[in-house]
Amino acid sequence: MSFETLRYERRDDGIAVVTLDRPQRLNAISGQVLVELEKVVDEIEADDGVRVFLLTGGPRPDGRPCFSAGFDLKAVTEGVPVERQIGRRVTDRIDDLLKPSIAVIDGICSTGGAELAVCCDLRIVGASLQLSDWHLKNLGTGLGAWGASTRWARLIGVQKTKELFLTGRVIDADEAVRIGWAVASHPSEQLMDAALETAGRIAGMNPGGVRMALMHLDRVPDMPRDAALDLADRMPGLMGVSVDIGGKADAVLGSKVRKEN
Repeated sequence: MSFETLRYERRDDGIAVVTLDRPQRLNAISGQVLVELEKVVDEIEADDGVRVFLLTGGPRPDGRPCFSAGFDLKAVTEGVPVERQIGRRVTDRIDDLLKPSIAVIDGICSTGGAELAVCCDLRIVGASLQLSDWHLKNLGTGLGAWGASTRWARLIGVQKTKELFLTGRVIDADEAVRIGWAVASHPSEQLMDAALETAGRIAGMNPGGVRMALMHLDRVPDMPRDAALDLADRMPGLMGVSVDIGGKADAVLGSKVRKEN
């Protein structure tokens, strides 16, 4: 599968790597990027050989790391079409996918780029990270069309999200980890190896158990304790996963199981 704005690598170890590849535009997200991302998500969901995927950005032309500077407003003025709901649809698809996603982020990660990152299950960052949300600063709105205010607040809390959105302050890798936006930081030159190591551990888990864990953990924050416990008891039956007395889950469903609404 080949694309104009992305690179897609399906490895033999159960890991896929999706790379934003628009170095001249700091990997800014155009309508074409979103169309291709949606196709990639379709491919990953349908492929039983993919158990976890990484989402990252290619470097700038001078070699400096970069995730994404956000939505490509210039592409709109150049006539590149953008379906109104596609950004929300793609980020929701990644968020809802029952295959783990890891955003591997270094250099600039701002606004729409950060919206892509926060819809992933995990975020691992490099030492050169420059993280911000400039929806309010640049566009006069503080919400984001792809779930920025919702997902940031759920991830790091309302008060911290207010501070970062209202000031437009740029934060580094250490702060991103400290506030819980990212799970770990690494030197830039070691970042991808570290992310692949994490992905490899996930790929080695039972895929049925992984799907079940993702489905339950994504719902726990919105549920009372007893309801969450009851759902955990019912989850193996709902997901078609049997658990033996040794605690090993045996998946009996295919890879197209989707999260409940």
